[in-house]
Amino acid sequence: MDLKLNTKFIRQYFKKNPEKYAELRKSLRAARMDIHYAAYIEQGIIYAAQNFILMFVLFYMMPTIIKIEFFSFLLQFQRILLSYEALITVPVVSSVFVYYLHLSTPIFKASARKTRIDMVLPHAAAFCYGMSKGGATMYETVMELARNPHIYGEVATECLYIVRDVELLGADLVKAIRNVAEITPSPTFRDFLENMIPMVEGGSHVDKYFEVKMNQYFEHARKAQIMFIKTLEMISEVYVVAFVAVPIFLLITLVTIGLLNVGQTGYMFQALYLGLPLGSIALIILLDAISPKEELGLKYMDKVILTRSISIEEEEIEESEYKKKMSKLEMNRYKKKIYDILKNPFIPISKKPIYAAVFSVPLMILPFIYFDDTFSKRAVLSMILGILPVTVAFEYRKRRLKKLDSAIPDFLRRLAEINELGLPLKNAIGLLLQSNIGLLSAEIRRVWLDMEWGGEMRDALARFENRIGTPALRRAVTLLIKASEVSDDTKDVLIIAAEDAENLNKLRSERSETGFMYLATVYLAFGTFLYVCYSFSNQFLVSIVGMGNNQVMINPDEIKATMFDTCGILGLFSGIILGVMAEGKVMAGLKHSLILLTLAFVMFQVVIK
Repeated sequence: MDLKLNTKFIRQYFKKNPEKYAELRKSLRAARMDIHYAAYIEQGIIYAAQNFILMFVLFYMMPTIIKIEFFSFLLQFQRILLSYEALITVPVVSSVFVYYLHLSTPIFKASARKTRIDMVLPHAAAFCYGMSKGGATMYETVMELARNPHIYGEVATECLYIVRDVELLGADLVKAIRNVAEITPSPTFRDFLENMIPMVEGGSHVDKYFEVKMNQYFEHARKAQIMFIKTLEMISEVYVVAFVAVPIFLLITLVTIGLLNVGQTGYMFQALYLGLPLGSIALIILLDAISPKEELGLKYMDKVILTRSISIEEEEIEESEYKKKMSKLEMNRYKKKIYDILKNPFIPISKKPIYAAVFSVPLMILPFIYFDDTFSKRAVLSMILGILPVTVAFEYRKRRLKKLDSAIPDFLRRLAEINELGLPLKNAIGLLLQSNIGLLSAEIRRVWLDMEWGGEMRDALARFENRIGTPALRRAVTLLIKASEVSDDTKDVLIIAAEDAENLNKLRSERSETGFMYLATVYLAFGTFLYVCYSFSNQFLVSIVGMGNNQVMINPDEIKATMFDTCGILGLFSGIILGVMAEGKVMAGLKHSLILLTLAFVMFQVVIK
């Protein structure tokens, strides 16, 4: 028996009045969500109905639920939870919220796409500039952008729609560009496309247009970063007040209250366990939302160039035999992958530091086996040991890639100087072997040997890109491969790629230099909190205990334990906040969490008795 409900009538009803939902249709297209607006509204109504049924059943069964021991804490709210008003109001309000949240999702997605487009647009303009300098037509440039979504992200997606309109729908290039300009969520990219139309129609000074836009967008990115840094300075001040001054104030106030009413002290201290984590998570989400990221929405993928030798003859093969051989090939590839991992288990970790968590799990168990102390101290020590492998792997990879990225502009400029002398690009790479360009020297030698052993230059460069995989190198190699296919004179293209990489490195260094201020602010604030805990434990509590057993209204051990838990929560989240503030990455904050948690553990284990 088919119990599936037919909700087609909902879709049909909303199709009658498309003008009323013009904004929703626009948001869906801007978010590139391939769904009809009526079907999307139908989804929202279904989700709201499901939520209503779920919440109604939950509140209907609430008298039974609160009798379960695990949910006994709800007894203090039973007057509200068991009322008829809650039985009706909560399901209705939550369902309305779910419905409007669903309708608002395309707006959020379009806004996220706008951020991604604006972040990649300077590099996309540099790519267009290099392609136009290399002699490529406007449509060839758009097609190359569309073919590299792993490098140019949402800009490549927008270009893909231009190619779709031309190739599949038969539109001319100008009309296709206009269509995308009307839909794109980024006003900056819309301006870029609309100003590009006269260049397409006229066909002159295209390279000059892209050069102006490249410089304009990088200057805009620099100004946006300055504004972002000022915002971070303000947030760091809020952090000091909300996450250091307020806990200190609560600590002193709650202990004072505890002197008058011992029954409330332990209960009121629990507010720190809830307020600090929730506030920290909210701040991390806020910082992550406003923080510019270099690879927002980009996923790395290997570039594969397939070449077919003319000496290979095709042969007929049965489908079952073909499937059998393909299955054997996939199995051999899987075995080779496993063998490579067993041969050098650190290779996957060097590519994805999160894989180092396999070492974290056994390390996190050790404190609970060999360390005899309170649960809180064993938990903090477990976090320290768990964070350590991932932090080491991430920092090693980050520093190595940073050195590689810093060497890329010098490598490209030297290549341009040699190419300017009249040597082809392949020979220019050979001459570079005599130069020292840091970590890239070994990789350049591998490129040269790859070509010497019969490989094509574009194949060797593609494998070079796969091995390194940094954003700057990916853009440079992609531009270089396409330019070398058009002409041997790639000097201008190489210089453009070098300028693109230099601009990225400058933005990074400026953010890193100015990040020291709020880094110092957070460390000093945490140090201040530790000092207050030390003074509180070794002076205030000592004097309270010295008043005599009959007059002691608070438990010193309980207070010390609460202060240690607060320091642990503060240390973990403060480090993550620092990573997001300084580098826009949560994992970049693990080293700070490691340092702060270690300081807190040593302070309470060694200094505070």
